[in-house]
Amino acid sequence: MDIGAIIAGIFGSQDIILRFALIILIALYGLFALIVAIQINNLNRTINQIGFSSILNMLAIIHLFAALALLMLAVLSL
Repeated sequence: MDIGAIIAGIFGSQDIILRFALIILIALYGLFALIVAIQINNLNRTINQIGFSSILNMLAIIHLFAALALLMLAVLSL
């Protein structure tokens, strides 16, 4: 097999490269959402506000699940 033909075949299909790049970026966004959720949880344990902390935790968890759902949707539509 010709190595040049294989490389040309991979880089000739730019749609697949863009899809993999998009999945990598969405995975990084999911990691960011996870870090935000962990940081909000740590903040709420430190500050210990009763009324507002549960709202922040809920928003962080919803954000994390939305980012993971977006990642799963992108992977399944590949």
